[in-house]
Amino acid sequence: MAIHAATVGILIEKSKFEPEGALGVAEAIDLAMTQAQFVTVPILDARLHEIKTELRVLADKVDTKLDTSTYKADMQRFSAEFNAKLDTKLAELEARLVRWVFLVMLGNVALSLAANTLMNALKSL
Repeated sequence: MAIHAATVGILIEKSKFEPEGALGVAEAIDLAMTQAQFVTVPILDARLHEIKTELRVLADKVDTKLDTSTYKADMQRFSAEFNAKLDTKLAELEARLVRWVFLVMLGNVALSLAANTLMNALKSL
């Protein structure tokens, strides 16, 4: 960057610097701006492109690992075990539910018989 006369003028007029001091400060600012690593749009685009490329490579590695036969075999085995356990649990739940329904119906029949017996006993009095 070239030192701008406007920068030196601002330092002299508004900050009341001596011309030599204003020139030194302007040169220091110019040097700092030159050596600064600002993130410009092209630099940011390049970095984003690098990240996208790395993500694609990682995604390809993951896809390759998922396509292996051992993974598929493991998933099929896991699925079979899970389905077997699920079927067992559902059968147990169904058996418990049938028992409760049977007990409720049996209780209902017992209560009906007791009520009829009581009603007949009261009628005969």
